[in-house]
Amino acid sequence: MQKAVEDLGIGGSVDSIHLLIRTGEPVFIIKIRYKEATGKSILGELARVEERQKGLRISLENEFDLADALRALWTAYGRSKVEQAGRTEIFVTGADPAEIKRVRVRDKEIDMAGKINELAMRVIPEGFRVRSVRRSQGETTFIAAEDPIREEWREMAAKLGAGE
Repeated sequence: MQKAVEDLGIGGSVDSIHLLIRTGEPVFIIKIRYKEATGKSILGELARVEERQKGLRISLENEFDLADALRALWTAYGRSKVEQAGRTEIFVTGADPAEIKRVRVRDKEIDMAGKINELAMRVIPEGFRVRSVRRSQGETTFIAAEDPIREEWREMAAKLGAGE
C-alpha cells in the first residue's frame, strides 16, 4: 500500500487509509480520506521560496507537485541549475526569488479523485470484479467482492474509520 501511495506521489495528500478484508465472505473494503487538490499552479502558491547563500531553496507543500515543479524549473533555468534536494525540496542557483515565484508549474488542475481511484485499483485483489464506489468531499470508499454487494457490507463501509 505504501509503495503504491509513493509511486503515485500522493503521500502528502492522503490523510488516512482504512481497510477491511474478510476472506471468508469474500469482501474487500478500502476507505481513503484525502486533501482535495487546489487550483494552485504558480510556484509561489505551491511552495515557500527562501534565499540561501548559493541559491534558492524551494520547499513544496505537497510531494505530488515535485515532478511538475522540476519540469517547469528545468525549462526555465536548465537542468544544471536545478537540483532535487529531497521529496519536497528543490535547490536552484542563479535565479531571482520574485521571478521564480511566478513560474507556472502546470496548466491544468490535478485530478486527485483519479489518483485515488488508481490507488484503489492497484490494491484491490484480482478476482474481486463486483465493485461499488462512494465518493464525498475528500473521501472515497470502495467495496469489492466476488459476489453482488450486500447491504451489510455497505453499512460496514460507512462505519469504517469512524472511530478516528
